[in-house]
Amino acid sequence: MTAVLSSPARAARMTADVLRGRSIDCLQSGTVQVVDVTADGASWPIRIRFTTRAGRWPVQRIWETTFELADVTDEDEPVTDEFGDDDAQELSANALTRLLEYLATGAGGGIHEIDASPA
Repeated sequence: MTAVLSSPARAARMTADVLRGRSIDCLQSGTVQVVDVTADGASWPIRIRFTTRAGRWPVQRIWETTFELADVTDEDEPVTDEFGDDDAQELSANALTRLLEYLATGAGGGIHEIDASPA
């Protein structure tokens, strides 16, 4: 999916709406739950706050990162000007995959820890 859209702000809002509340399980990072997504301003980036809980972490951890449109699109797959629900679903799935990649590399790489909540 390329980053050519007639309304990047609409695409950001739709993707944020789809991401909000989603979760994914990963052997390395445990359960990753999106708790907040903000699509401020006229376009991208979107800010994602999420929690992780895994056996290696005794407490739930809260992380945050941002995504530009280029972070969650595929240059080999063109997008029409009409950004729809299927497109938002695809970008949100790409964002979740990117979250797992960020967690695998540790703090840095676009991700930072916000807080560690009591168990």
